[in-house]
This record gives sequence, C-alpha cells and structure tokens, in this order.
Amino acid sequence: MWVSNSAKNLKKYLKPVCYWSTITGGIALVLMMLLISIDVSLRVFLNAPIRGIIEMVECLLIIVIFSGMAYVEILGEHIKVDVLVDKFPPVAQKTITVSANLLTASIIAILSWQCLHQGQFLITSGYHSGILRIPQWPFALISSFFMMLFALAAFTNFLESLAVLLADGTRDYLWLIPGVFIVVGLLTVSMKPDIITLVIEESTFGIISLLVLFTLIFFRVHVGAAMAMTGLWGMAFLTDSESGLSLLGMVSQTVASNYVWSVAPLFMLMGVLVAASEFSRDLYNAAYKWLGHMRGGLASATLAACAAFAAVVGDSLSGVITMGTIALPEMKKFKYNIKLATGCIAVGGSLGILIPPSLGFIVYGLITEQSIGRLFLAGFLPGVLALISLIIMVYVRCRLNPLLGPAGPKFSIIERIVSVKKSSPVFAMFFLVMGGIWLGFFTPTEAGAIGAFSAIVFGLILRRLNFASFIESLISGIKLTSVIFFIFVYATAFTQYLTVTQLPVVLANFVSGLDLPAYGILSVILFVYLLLGCVMNALPVLILTLPVVFPTVISLGFDPIWFGVLLVILVEIGQITPPIGMSVFALQGVAKDVPMYTVFAGVFPFWIVLIGVIIILIVFPEICLFLPNLMMG
Repeated sequence: MWVSNSAKNLKKYLKPVCYWSTITGGIALVLMMLLISIDVSLRVFLNAPIRGIIEMVECLLIIVIFSGMAYVEILGEHIKVDVLVDKFPPVAQKTITVSANLLTASIIAILSWQCLHQGQFLITSGYHSGILRIPQWPFALISSFFMMLFALAAFTNFLESLAVLLADGTRDYLWLIPGVFIVVGLLTVSMKPDIITLVIEESTFGIISLLVLFTLIFFRVHVGAAMAMTGLWGMAFLTDSESGLSLLGMVSQTVASNYVWSVAPLFMLMGVLVAASEFSRDLYNAAYKWLGHMRGGLASATLAACAAFAAVVGDSLSGVITMGTIALPEMKKFKYNIKLATGCIAVGGSLGILIPPSLGFIVYGLITEQSIGRLFLAGFLPGVLALISLIIMVYVRCRLNPLLGPAGPKFSIIERIVSVKKSSPVFAMFFLVMGGIWLGFFTPTEAGAIGAFSAIVFGLILRRLNFASFIESLISGIKLTSVIFFIFVYATAFTQYLTVTQLPVVLANFVSGLDLPAYGILSVILFVYLLLGCVMNALPVLILTLPVVFPTVISLGFDPIWFGVLLVILVEIGQITPPIGMSVFALQGVAKDVPMYTVFAGVFPFWIVLIGVIIILIVFPEICLFLPNLMMG
C-alpha cells in the first residue's frame, strides 16, 4: 500500500537526520554545562566571571530545547494520555489515533512556520543581545528547522497510523470523518475566526477552552500540541488569527531562550549520567547492607534507595523502573510477599520528587515564580518524614506478620562502611549541589551545571562512564528535555491566552467568595490534584493547572512554598492511586508476571501513610517552612 510505503521511506531517511540533530543538542548542552561551571569557578575563586555568560547560555538553550523533538516523535515518546482511548473498540482507537496524529502534525507545522516568521522579524529589526551583541535571528531559524523536522516526524507517524487503519479494511476509514471534521474545524476557526459570529463572554470562553484542551489530551493528542492548538484557537477567536499565530512564534523564542529555564535540562543531564554510571546499584547495595537484616529490611532498603536515586534523577517513574530491575529479584529470592515487594518499589520512586533537587519543585517554582532554592529546602524535611514513616510501617507490619518480609543476611560493620563508601559519589553530588545553593556559592540554575559536571567527573574517575555511555546519556538528556519543554513552551502560550480570558482572576474571586472555610477549599483543590495524578505524569499536571489554581490559592492566604510541597506530594500520591496510577503501570514493565490488582493492593498501606503525612503537613506547616526560613530568611 502506498501509504505504508510512503511512511516507511520517509522514516528511513528522516530518522538519521533526527538522530544527528539530537547529537547537536547534546553538544550544545555540554557547552552550556561547561560555560556555567567555568563561570562559577572563576567567580567564586578569582572574582572574575565570564562576560556575557547568560547570553551565551540562552543561545545554546534554544538548540538544546528544540533539537531532540523530532527524534522523540520518531520514537513515539512524546507525552500522550491513553487511559480513555484504550477502553474504546479497536476501530475507534485507530481512527482516534489517526485524527490525533493529523492534528499534531498540523499544529507543529504551524509552529515551524511561526518560528521562521519570528526569524524574519528579528532579521528586519536587527535585534541582538545586550552585552555581546549576538544576533538573535539565526537561533530563530535554527528552531524553525528543528520544528520542521518535528512536523515531518509527526506526519510520518500520521501516515503510519493511517496505514494501520486502512490495512483492516477499506470501510474503516469512514470512521475518520468525525475526527477529520473536528481537526479541520479547529484549524479553520484558528485561521478564519470571523466565520463564527457568536458572542461569548471571555471568561466563559476560557472555560470552554479548558474543556477543549482536556478533550484533546484525553483523545491522544500530544499534551504540548493540544496546548498550542487550544491557545491558537482561543486567541484567534477572542482577538484575531494574527495575534494567535504571533503568540506561538513569540513564546517559541522567549521561553526557549530564557536563562532561568536552563536549570531543567542541566538537572536532567545530571540524572541520566548518574543512572548511566550505575550509582543506583551502589545506593541499593548500601541500603541493603544497613537495613536488610531487619524484618522487612529489603523493602525498607528499597524505599531508601528509591528515594535517594529518584532524588538525584528528579523523576519518580525513572526511579520505579530502575530500582524495580534491581530490588524486585532480590526480594523474590528471599520470598518476600509480592504485594509488599511491588508496593514499596512503586511508592519508593514517588519519594524522590520531594527530596531536592527535584524536577517537580523546579517546574512549580518556574511557573509560579517562587524561589527554587526555598522549595528545595522546604521539601527536604517532608521527604525525610515520609521515608521514615514508610520504613516504620514496613517494620511494624513485618514484625506482626514475619512471612511478609523475612530478614536478610546480616553484614559486618566493615562491609556496611565499604558499601557507604561505594555510594559516596551520589551523596557527594547531593551535598555539593545543595550545599552550594544553601551557602550562596551558586544559584539553582548554576547548581544543575555543577551537578552534571560532577557526575561526569565521578563517572570517569571510577571508570563507570565511557564514551558510548556518555553519548547515550547526552541523547537521553536531550530526549527528556524535548519531552518536557514541548509542554513547557506551549503551556506558556496557553497561560498567556488564559490571561486574556480573565479566567484565573474570575475563578480566584469565585472561590474566595464561597461560603467555605479556606481549608475546605484547599481540600477540594488537593483532591482534584490527587485525581489528576492518577491519569497523568506529575509534571504535565503541574504545568496544565497551576496558571489557574495558583492565583486562587494565593487569594486564600496560603503560603506558596508550603502549598508547593503539598501539591507535589499529592500529585505523586496520585501516581500510585487506582484505577490508573502511572507508577504502577511503569512497574508493570519490570514485573510483568505480577497482576495489576496485586500491585495496587500492595500499594494501599503505603498510600494510607502518605495521606497521613499530608495531614501532618497541613496541621504543622512549620515542617515545610522551617529550613527555608532558617537558611534563607
């Protein structure tokens, strides 16, 4: 069939180009890391910072953010939500996928066009950076090229999904008509909004836009593409199509070239380097030798190692998958109850997003303009509290029922000390990064570069990192950056559109006027986040909802740092909450022989403990605020 052959040929020639564009982004990321690290060293030791360092990093950041988007698309790894469509009949699933891919390819092509248009504007305006006077138009054209590759990759996936549909029988394509009609309708209104003569109040249209956004997301449209499409469509309807298109082109450059955002890819690079150097196994071995001899000791060791590893990586799902491959075979060998074994792995990864440095706090801080340093400090004690509470629960359960988790072998004090020594690079990186922030030697953004550089140094010194694994780490870092920033960038566009609708202000005023106590309203908000965390990864949930929710929370008089801690914990609890629970699904990739309901049953006691931790933090907010107030005023 010509559709299938076209998709195969296009993918054959496109994939190598996308791969090498990702390598280009990896080189830019390394340069960014080196520049910041050298600048920090020169400033701290010689009081001679590099002139124009921020401008250089901002230029490199554009390459870092856009370079891997096409490759991630070719691999099918951009964030989509499948929980609703997966329940439909096979034909409906295929037709929805084709329509979603068509819409995704269309909006990405528009984004590429707008990046090109932005480059043309920068050429005519002669805009350049302030100190080094670097012209900005080349970087807009570079982003346009990368987005063009992204659009071609999305079009390839559209052709592949169409070929799958047509292969089942020619009559099935008739089911495409509703989806294609919706796609054409959204694009038509975005370009020609005058065809709709309805007059709708701005805030009401904002609510309609949110419904459209979540509908697109739950019907398999990429999260970033759904936000770009909804922002374009809504802005065109409320103002004009030129304003909507300009918004997309503007945020593509302003967000991607904002120095503050460089903190995220640098911490992501640090995380993948730690994983590539297999420091995760050292962490588990150390926890195993110190805690494994107790009742339930292997489960407790798994919790501690998951928390330590996911804290460095900054993402809970990575911790679940990595530690699942290490810890689950050990617990099976000692005949641990499978519910306890899988439950502690699923929950352990969720602790990592609390213990700094954490991507959850970075995202929250960037969106709400709160101090990332204060958020890091605020999450430390709650993370430790949650970890200790879970370990105590495991110990008590296994004392009451020894068959749940028998004791493992007891190791000598020398063996324990040696195990700590082997995992000391991870602790050294943690104290280097957090100590530098707390002592004021560098900012959280600079800490990401220092952390990534230290991960490379430790990996090379200990011969854990070779050229091949280093390149693979760069590719992984760029892929993860592209996945997250495709959402970040166009969440900004959607947020700016929501500002035009006045919806955040209207909702804040509405909630503030409700005849409910402030903590009653807070409980409703937190419950909604718990539900959202069930069906989506933590970071997209924060990006999607904070522009609307945060003004409301502030209007109620709650501390934004304290609320950030509660929010991050709740979203992570959602990751282990049935019926979805993303961390449980991630664990299924490791424990294929364990039924899903068994894992959820194992998670339940841990879930109860974490809800108890939330209640403690609500009653005693000082647990969150003590360290930030002590160390940062």
